[in-house]
Amino acid sequence: MKEPYGYCDLRVERVNDDIINTFIEYGYTLIAVNTTVNCSLLGVGNSNRKKRKVVECNGENKEEIDWVPTPKLINHDDFKLKIVNRLTVQISNIGQLHRISSFQNFKLYNILAVEPLNDQVFQDIVTFSSTSSIDIITCNIKTSITPKQYTIAIEKNIYFEVSYAPMLVNYIARQDTLSLAHLFHMKGKSKNIIVSSGAVNKLDIRNPHDVMNLGILLGLSRKQSKESITQGCYSIILQRNEKKICN
Repeated sequence: MKEPYGYCDLRVERVNDDIINTFIEYGYTLIAVNTTVNCSLLGVGNSNRKKRKVVECNGENKEEIDWVPTPKLINHDDFKLKIVNRLTVQISNIGQLHRISSFQNFKLYNILAVEPLNDQVFQDIVTFSSTSSIDIITCNIKTSITPKQYTIAIEKNIYFEVSYAPMLVNYIARQDTLSLAHLFHMKGKSKNIIVSSGAVNKLDIRNPHDVMNLGILLGLSRKQSKESITQGCYSIILQRNEKKICN
């Protein structure tokens, strides 16, 4: 892949012509279309025994299921905007991450994000050496993060994410996003933060200068705010390509 440049948005939930044209109009050069997979039914770990029985009783063979869907097909030929695919996996134990990485479609994605569903799996994500393939951790305000865990994640070149589209929904979502950003500032001085839209329609998208101003509101310095939609995103894209080459 050609080395990325310009402004990036690494979480876009849906893509159509209106959304693509809006990103181009605002001057973005790269976006990542997200696919989320909830691994809570994946047959790994004692906590999933009952759920596995449900799957088996329904006549499904979990070994034959590829839990990772194929990346979203994007019909797009405008050279001004590069579109890549991102996979976000929601996991309740670390075994689910190891299992899902074995599926064929997993290899088709350009970015891997993990959303831990409990504090134990968050701790496992940042401490296990086998989780070095993770690019982004998506947290919420209930996630318990220690400064040490934050530092370990940075050493692994893992990034934390703040999405601003939920802030447009209602006051509660806005407060939750601000609280999450404050948590990152308190635990890790807002290092390795990317700011993404999480856009589902063109009205969710903001131009890069508005996003950088928002980053300052979220506790980032001016330099961090700019890097959250530029160099930080480049690092994620490039390191993923290096990992694919090494594998």
